[in-house]
Amino acid sequence: MNDYIKHGKASIVIDGQFGSTGKGLAAAYQCEQAMLRNDITWDQMICTTNAAPNAGHTTVLPGGRKFITFHMPTIAVMVNAPSIYLNAGAIIDMDVLKDEIEELKIRPRRITVHPNAAIITKEDKKYEQDRASGATKIASTQKGVGRALARKIMREGTTAKDIRSEFLKIGADVVAMDLNEAMSMNWAVVIETPQGMGLSLNNGFHPHCTSREVSVSQSLSDAGVHPSYLHKTIMTTRTFPIRVGNIVDETGQTIGHSGGVYDDQQELSWDDFPHVEPERTTVTKRVRRIFTFSAQQYRDSIARLRPDIVHIGFCDYLKNQWDLVSLLDKMNKAHAFYKYEPEIVCSFGPCTTDVVSVGVAIERLQNDA
Repeated sequence: MNDYIKHGKASIVIDGQFGSTGKGLAAAYQCEQAMLRNDITWDQMICTTNAAPNAGHTTVLPGGRKFITFHMPTIAVMVNAPSIYLNAGAIIDMDVLKDEIEELKIRPRRITVHPNAAIITKEDKKYEQDRASGATKIASTQKGVGRALARKIMREGTTAKDIRSEFLKIGADVVAMDLNEAMSMNWAVVIETPQGMGLSLNNGFHPHCTSREVSVSQSLSDAGVHPSYLHKTIMTTRTFPIRVGNIVDETGQTIGHSGGVYDDQQELSWDDFPHVEPERTTVTKRVRRIFTFSAQQYRDSIARLRPDIVHIGFCDYLKNQWDLVSLLDKMNKAHAFYKYEPEIVCSFGPCTTDVVSVGVAIERLQNDA
Protein backbone atom coordinates (compact mmCIF):
# COMPACT_ATOMS: atom_id res chain seq x y z
CA MET A 1 0.00 0.00 0.00
CA ASN A 2 2.85 2.37 0.74
CA ASP A 3 3.83 2.73 -2.93
CA TYR A 4 0.48 4.07 -4.14
CA ILE A 5 2.25 7.14 -5.56
CA LYS A 6 4.99 6.06 -7.97
CA HIS A 7 7.13 7.98 -10.39
CA GLY A 8 6.54 7.01 -14.01
CA LYS A 9 3.06 5.69 -13.25
CA ALA A 10 -0.53 6.84 -12.69
CA SER A 11 -2.68 5.83 -9.72
CA ILE A 12 -6.39 6.39 -9.18
CA VAL A 13 -8.74 6.90 -6.24
CA ILE A 14 -12.34 6.04 -7.10
CA ASP A 15 -15.62 5.37 -5.27
CA GLY A 16 -17.16 1.89 -5.47
CA GLN A 17 -20.64 2.86 -4.22
CA PHE A 18 -22.86 5.96 -4.50
CA GLY A 19 -20.37 8.62 -3.44
CA SER A 20 -19.40 10.14 -0.08
CA THR A 21 -17.25 7.17 0.86
CA GLY A 22 -14.14 9.13 1.88
CA LYS A 23 -12.14 9.64 -1.31
CA GLY A 24 -10.55 12.79 0.08
CA LEU A 25 -9.52 10.94 3.22
CA ALA A 26 -8.09 8.02 1.22
CA ALA A 27 -6.04 10.36 -0.98
CA ALA A 28 -4.82 12.33 2.03
CA TYR A 29 -3.78 9.16 3.86
CA GLN A 30 -1.76 7.97 0.87
CA CYS A 31 -0.15 11.39 0.63
CA GLU A 32 0.95 11.16 4.26
CA GLN A 33 2.31 7.64 3.67
CA ALA A 34 4.35 8.96 0.75
CA MET A 35 5.68 11.76 2.97
CA LEU A 36 6.81 9.19 5.53
CA ARG A 37 8.41 7.11 2.79
CA ASN A 38 10.23 10.24 1.58
CA ASP A 39 10.91 9.00 -1.95
CA ILE A 40 8.60 11.31 -3.94
CA THR A 41 9.85 14.37 -5.80
CA TRP A 42 6.71 16.45 -5.36
CA ASP A 43 7.51 19.02 -8.03
CA GLN A 44 7.67 16.17 -10.56
CA MET A 45 4.10 15.12 -9.92
CA ILE A 46 0.77 15.97 -11.59
CA CYS A 47 -2.51 15.76 -9.69
CA THR A 48 -5.41 15.57 -12.12
CA THR A 49 -9.16 15.27 -11.88
CA ASN A 50 -12.32 15.31 -13.98
CA ALA A 51 -14.21 16.88 -11.08
CA ALA A 52 -17.24 19.15 -11.11
CA PRO A 53 -18.96 21.23 -8.40
CA ASN A 54 -21.68 18.60 -7.85
CA ALA A 55 -19.35 16.60 -5.59
CA GLY A 56 -17.11 17.73 -2.74
CA HIS A 57 -14.20 15.80 -1.23
CA THR A 58 -13.64 16.44 2.49
CA THR A 59 -10.28 15.99 4.20
CA VAL A 60 -9.38 16.33 7.90
CA LEU A 61 -5.72 16.31 8.87
CA PRO A 62 -4.02 15.78 12.25
CA GLY A 63 -4.17 19.03 14.14
CA GLY A 64 -7.72 19.71 13.03
CA ARG A 65 -7.17 21.28 9.60
CA LYS A 66 -10.24 20.58 7.46
CA PHE A 67 -10.76 21.45 3.82
CA ILE A 68 -13.27 20.62 1.09
CA THR A 69 -12.36 20.43 -2.59
CA PHE A 70 -14.65 20.67 -5.61
CA HIS A 71 -12.24 21.28 -8.48
CA MET A 72 -8.90 20.80 -6.72
CA PRO A 73 -7.29 17.36 -6.23
CA THR A 74 -6.77 16.61 -2.53
CA ILE A 75 -3.05 15.85 -2.64
CA ALA A 76 -2.37 19.09 -4.52
CA VAL A 77 -3.89 20.98 -1.58
CA MET A 78 -1.83 19.12 1.00
CA VAL A 79 1.45 19.67 -0.87
CA ASN A 80 2.03 22.96 -2.66
CA ALA A 81 4.51 21.58 -5.22
CA PRO A 82 2.61 19.27 -7.64
CA SER A 83 1.09 20.60 -10.83
CA ILE A 84 -2.72 20.66 -10.99
CA TYR A 85 -4.49 19.56 -14.17
CA LEU A 86 -8.23 19.96 -14.64
CA ASN A 87 -8.47 17.49 -17.49
CA ALA A 88 -10.81 17.16 -20.47
CA GLY A 89 -13.51 15.53 -18.35
CA ALA A 90 -13.69 18.40 -15.87
CA ILE A 91 -16.85 20.54 -15.71
CA ILE A 92 -15.97 23.91 -14.24
CA ASP A 93 -17.92 26.58 -12.39
CA MET A 94 -15.64 29.61 -12.58
CA ASP A 95 -17.09 31.20 -9.43
CA VAL A 96 -16.55 28.00 -7.43
CA LEU A 97 -13.05 27.62 -8.85
CA LYS A 98 -12.06 31.19 -7.92
CA ASP A 99 -13.42 30.79 -4.38
CA GLU A 100 -11.61 27.49 -3.99
CA ILE A 101 -8.29 28.93 -5.15
CA GLU A 102 -8.63 31.75 -2.63
CA GLU A 103 -9.84 29.66 0.31
CA LEU A 104 -7.27 26.91 -0.16
CA LYS A 105 -4.47 29.36 -0.98
CA ILE A 106 -3.61 27.64 -4.25
CA ARG A 107 -1.07 29.39 -6.48
CA PRO A 108 -3.01 29.75 -9.76
CA ARG A 109 0.07 29.27 -11.90
CA ARG A 110 0.11 25.64 -10.74
CA ILE A 111 -3.21 25.09 -12.54
CA THR A 112 -3.59 23.96 -16.15
CA VAL A 113 -7.00 23.41 -17.73
CA HIS A 114 -7.70 21.27 -20.78
CA PRO A 115 -9.11 23.38 -23.62
CA ASN A 116 -12.17 21.13 -23.93
CA ALA A 117 -13.14 21.11 -20.25
CA ALA A 118 -16.81 22.12 -20.01
CA ILE A 119 -17.81 25.44 -18.46
CA ILE A 120 -21.01 25.85 -16.41
CA THR A 121 -23.00 28.99 -17.17
CA LYS A 122 -25.62 30.79 -15.09
CA GLU A 123 -28.19 29.52 -17.57
CA ASP A 124 -27.11 25.92 -16.92
CA LYS A 125 -27.72 26.33 -13.18
CA LYS A 126 -31.00 28.16 -13.67
CA TYR A 127 -32.22 25.41 -16.00
CA GLU A 128 -31.50 22.62 -13.50
CA GLN A 129 -33.01 24.51 -10.56
CA ASP A 130 -36.36 24.83 -12.29
CA ARG A 131 -38.98 22.62 -10.62
CA ALA A 132 -40.00 21.17 -13.96
CA SER A 133 -36.47 20.17 -14.96
CA GLY A 134 -35.29 16.59 -15.18
CA ALA A 135 -32.56 17.48 -12.69
CA THR A 136 -35.20 18.26 -10.06
CA LYS A 137 -37.15 15.06 -10.74
CA ILE A 138 -34.10 12.89 -10.08
CA ALA A 139 -33.01 14.95 -7.02
CA SER A 140 -29.89 16.19 -8.76
CA THR A 141 -27.50 18.54 -7.00
CA GLN A 142 -28.76 21.13 -9.52
CA LYS A 143 -25.36 22.75 -9.97
CA GLY A 144 -25.66 22.89 -13.77
CA VAL A 145 -23.19 20.06 -14.34
CA GLY A 146 -25.42 17.77 -16.39
CA ARG A 147 -26.74 20.64 -18.49
CA ALA A 148 -23.23 21.94 -19.26
CA LEU A 149 -22.07 18.47 -20.24
CA ALA A 150 -25.16 17.93 -22.42
CA ARG A 151 -24.44 21.16 -24.27
CA LYS A 152 -20.83 20.09 -24.74
CA ILE A 153 -21.99 16.81 -26.26
CA MET A 154 -24.30 18.72 -28.60
CA ARG A 155 -21.29 20.87 -29.57
CA GLU A 156 -23.15 23.91 -28.31
CA GLY A 157 -21.52 24.37 -24.92
CA THR A 158 -18.87 26.71 -23.60
CA THR A 159 -15.47 25.14 -23.07
CA ALA A 160 -12.31 26.40 -21.41
CA LYS A 161 -10.71 27.52 -24.66
CA ASP A 162 -13.69 29.84 -25.26
CA ILE A 163 -12.96 31.77 -22.07
CA ARG A 164 -9.18 31.33 -21.94
CA SER A 165 -8.79 35.01 -21.10
CA GLU A 166 -10.71 34.48 -17.84
CA PHE A 167 -8.33 31.72 -16.78
CA LEU A 168 -5.31 33.82 -17.71
CA LYS A 169 -6.66 36.67 -15.57
CA ILE A 170 -6.53 34.48 -12.47
CA GLY A 171 -3.11 33.09 -13.40
CA ALA A 172 -4.08 29.64 -14.73
CA ASP A 173 -3.34 28.38 -18.25
CA VAL A 174 -5.50 26.57 -20.79
CA VAL A 175 -3.56 23.92 -22.69
CA ALA A 176 -3.68 20.14 -23.10
CA MET A 177 -1.06 18.34 -21.02
CA ASP A 178 0.51 15.11 -22.26
CA LEU A 179 0.58 13.02 -19.10
CA ASN A 180 1.97 10.00 -20.96
CA GLU A 181 5.02 12.01 -21.99
CA ALA A 182 5.37 13.30 -18.44
CA MET A 183 5.34 9.75 -17.06
CA SER A 184 7.86 8.65 -19.69
CA MET A 185 10.08 11.31 -18.11
CA ASN A 186 9.46 9.72 -14.68
CA TRP A 187 6.81 12.13 -13.41
CA ALA A 188 4.16 10.71 -11.06
CA VAL A 189 0.45 11.11 -11.81
CA VAL A 190 -2.45 10.77 -9.37
CA ILE A 191 -6.03 10.82 -10.65
CA GLU A 192 -8.86 11.72 -8.27
CA THR A 193 -12.31 10.70 -9.54
CA PRO A 194 -15.52 12.25 -8.16
CA GLN A 195 -18.85 10.59 -7.29
CA GLY A 196 -19.35 6.80 -7.29
CA MET A 197 -19.55 3.81 -9.60
CA GLY A 198 -23.18 3.20 -8.62
CA LEU A 199 -24.04 6.61 -10.07
CA SER A 200 -22.57 5.78 -13.48
CA LEU A 201 -24.48 6.96 -16.52
CA ASN A 202 -24.22 3.61 -18.29
CA ASN A 203 -23.98 1.18 -15.38
CA GLY A 204 -25.91 2.91 -12.63
CA PHE A 205 -29.59 3.41 -11.82
CA HIS A 206 -30.55 5.42 -14.88
CA PRO A 207 -32.08 8.02 -14.91
CA HIS A 208 -31.26 8.51 -11.20
CA CYS A 209 -27.56 8.77 -11.90
CA THR A 210 -24.85 11.25 -12.70
CA SER A 211 -24.22 12.62 -16.18
CA ARG A 212 -21.21 10.46 -17.01
CA GLU A 213 -19.55 7.12 -16.41
CA VAL A 214 -17.60 6.55 -13.19
CA SER A 215 -14.93 3.95 -13.88
CA VAL A 216 -11.18 3.44 -14.00
CA SER A 217 -11.22 3.42 -17.79
CA GLN A 218 -13.20 6.68 -17.92
CA SER A 219 -10.81 8.31 -15.45
CA LEU A 220 -7.84 7.31 -17.59
CA SER A 221 -9.57 8.45 -20.77
CA ASP A 222 -10.51 11.87 -19.40
CA ALA A 223 -6.91 12.39 -18.30
CA GLY A 224 -5.58 11.14 -21.64
CA VAL A 225 -3.59 8.40 -19.91
CA HIS A 226 -2.87 5.08 -21.65
CA PRO A 227 -3.85 2.03 -19.54
CA SER A 228 -0.29 0.70 -19.67
CA TYR A 229 0.70 3.47 -17.24
CA LEU A 230 -1.84 2.43 -14.58
CA HIS A 231 -0.13 1.57 -11.30
CA LYS A 232 -2.58 1.19 -8.42
CA THR A 233 -6.26 1.86 -7.81
CA ILE A 234 -7.82 2.67 -4.45
CA MET A 235 -11.52 1.92 -4.22
CA THR A 236 -13.35 3.63 -1.39
CA THR A 237 -16.47 2.12 0.21
CA ARG A 238 -18.43 2.62 3.38
CA THR A 239 -20.12 0.29 5.86
CA PHE A 240 -23.54 1.84 5.21
CA PRO A 241 -23.76 3.35 1.70
CA ILE A 242 -25.68 6.55 1.11
CA ARG A 243 -27.52 8.33 -1.67
CA VAL A 244 -28.25 12.05 -1.79
CA GLY A 245 -31.49 13.13 -0.14
CA ASN A 246 -34.74 13.55 -2.02
CA ILE A 247 -35.98 17.04 -2.89
CA VAL A 248 -39.15 18.14 -1.09
CA ASP A 249 -41.26 21.26 -1.58
CA GLU A 250 -42.47 23.68 1.08
CA THR A 251 -45.39 21.35 1.92
CA GLY A 252 -43.11 18.38 2.51
CA GLN A 253 -44.10 16.61 -0.71
CA THR A 254 -41.31 14.79 -2.56
CA ILE A 255 -40.78 16.41 -5.95
CA GLY A 256 -37.44 14.77 -6.69
CA HIS A 257 -36.40 11.20 -5.85
CA SER A 258 -32.70 10.32 -5.83
CA GLY A 259 -33.23 6.72 -7.01
CA GLY A 260 -33.07 3.08 -6.10
CA VAL A 261 -30.40 0.73 -4.81
CA TYR A 262 -29.47 -2.95 -5.16
CA ASP A 263 -31.96 -5.73 -4.41
CA ASP A 264 -30.02 -6.87 -1.34
CA GLN A 265 -30.13 -3.42 0.29
CA GLN A 266 -32.63 -1.93 2.69
CA GLU A 267 -33.12 1.74 3.41
CA LEU A 268 -32.48 2.67 7.02
CA SER A 269 -33.35 5.64 9.19
CA TRP A 270 -30.86 7.88 10.93
CA ASP A 271 -32.73 6.89 14.10
CA ASP A 272 -30.97 3.52 13.69
CA PHE A 273 -27.71 5.35 14.46
CA PRO A 274 -28.43 7.21 17.72
CA HIS A 275 -24.76 8.01 18.27
CA VAL A 276 -24.40 9.62 14.83
CA GLU A 277 -25.54 13.02 13.61
CA PRO A 278 -27.53 12.64 10.36
CA GLU A 279 -25.23 13.28 7.41
CA ARG A 280 -25.81 16.08 4.97
CA THR A 281 -24.48 16.16 1.44
CA THR A 282 -21.46 18.44 1.08
CA VAL A 283 -22.93 20.23 -1.94
CA THR A 284 -26.72 20.40 -1.39
CA LYS A 285 -26.79 20.17 2.43
CA ARG A 286 -29.78 17.81 2.12
CA VAL A 287 -29.94 14.95 4.64
CA ARG A 288 -28.60 11.82 2.98
CA ARG A 289 -30.46 8.55 2.57
CA ILE A 290 -28.64 5.62 4.20
CA PHE A 291 -28.75 1.90 3.36
CA THR A 292 -27.41 -1.49 4.39
CA PHE A 293 -24.24 -2.77 2.72
CA SER A 294 -24.78 -4.53 -0.60
CA ALA A 295 -22.72 -7.62 -1.41
CA GLN A 296 -24.06 -7.41 -4.95
CA GLN A 297 -22.82 -3.86 -5.39
CA TYR A 298 -19.43 -4.74 -3.93
CA ARG A 299 -19.09 -7.67 -6.33
CA ASP A 300 -19.89 -5.35 -9.24
CA SER A 301 -17.29 -2.90 -7.99
CA ILE A 302 -14.58 -5.54 -7.75
CA ALA A 303 -15.44 -6.77 -11.24
CA ARG A 304 -15.31 -3.34 -12.85
CA LEU A 305 -12.70 -1.45 -10.86
CA ARG A 306 -10.24 -4.22 -9.80
CA PRO A 307 -8.76 -2.17 -6.92
CA ASP A 308 -5.39 -2.85 -5.37
CA ILE A 309 -6.51 -1.21 -2.12
CA VAL A 310 -10.01 -1.11 -0.62
CA HIS A 311 -10.71 1.61 1.90
CA ILE A 312 -13.72 0.87 4.16
CA GLY A 313 -14.99 4.07 5.71
CA PHE A 314 -17.43 4.80 8.54
CA CYS A 315 -16.48 1.77 10.62
CA ASP A 316 -17.56 3.79 13.65
CA TYR A 317 -21.15 3.16 12.47
CA LEU A 318 -20.77 -0.56 13.26
CA LYS A 319 -22.02 -1.94 16.57
CA ASN A 320 -19.32 -4.52 17.22
CA GLN A 321 -16.54 -6.59 15.69
CA TRP A 322 -18.99 -9.17 14.37
CA ASP A 323 -20.60 -6.57 12.14
CA LEU A 324 -17.20 -5.91 10.58
CA VAL A 325 -16.41 -9.62 10.31
CA SER A 326 -19.72 -10.19 8.52
CA LEU A 327 -19.02 -7.34 6.12
CA LEU A 328 -15.51 -8.65 5.43
CA ASP A 329 -16.96 -12.09 4.71
CA LYS A 330 -19.19 -10.60 2.00
CA MET A 331 -16.22 -8.77 0.54
CA ASN A 332 -13.95 -11.81 0.60
CA LYS A 333 -16.51 -13.89 -1.31
CA ALA A 334 -16.29 -11.36 -4.14
CA HIS A 335 -12.48 -11.44 -3.95
CA ALA A 336 -12.47 -15.26 -4.13
CA PHE A 337 -14.87 -15.31 -7.09
CA TYR A 338 -12.64 -12.99 -9.13
CA LYS A 339 -9.41 -14.45 -7.71
CA TYR A 340 -8.48 -10.98 -6.55
CA GLU A 341 -6.94 -10.01 -3.21
CA PRO A 342 -6.85 -6.26 -2.60
CA GLU A 343 -5.32 -4.86 0.54
CA ILE A 344 -7.96 -3.58 2.96
CA VAL A 345 -7.82 -0.64 5.37
CA CYS A 346 -10.53 0.75 7.62
CA SER A 347 -11.35 4.21 8.92
CA PHE A 348 -13.29 5.28 12.02
CA GLY A 349 -13.60 8.96 11.25
CA PRO A 350 -12.74 11.77 8.85
CA CYS A 351 -9.12 12.27 9.93
CA THR A 352 -6.08 10.52 8.49
CA THR A 353 -5.24 9.28 12.01
CA ASP A 354 -8.55 7.38 11.96
CA VAL A 355 -7.26 5.01 9.24
CA VAL A 356 -6.19 1.60 10.61
CA SER A 357 -5.56 -1.97 9.50
CA VAL A 358 -8.32 -4.60 9.57
CA GLY A 359 -6.79 -6.25 12.63
CA VAL A 360 -6.74 -3.00 14.58
CA ALA A 361 -10.30 -2.24 13.45
CA ILE A 362 -11.61 -5.57 14.77
CA GLU A 363 -9.77 -5.10 18.07
CA ARG A 364 -11.10 -1.56 18.41
CA LEU A 365 -14.71 -2.65 17.82
CA GLN A 366 -14.27 -5.47 20.31
CA ASN A 367 -13.05 -3.06 22.96
CA ASP A 368 -15.82 -0.57 22.22
CA ALA A 369 -18.59 -3.17 22.43
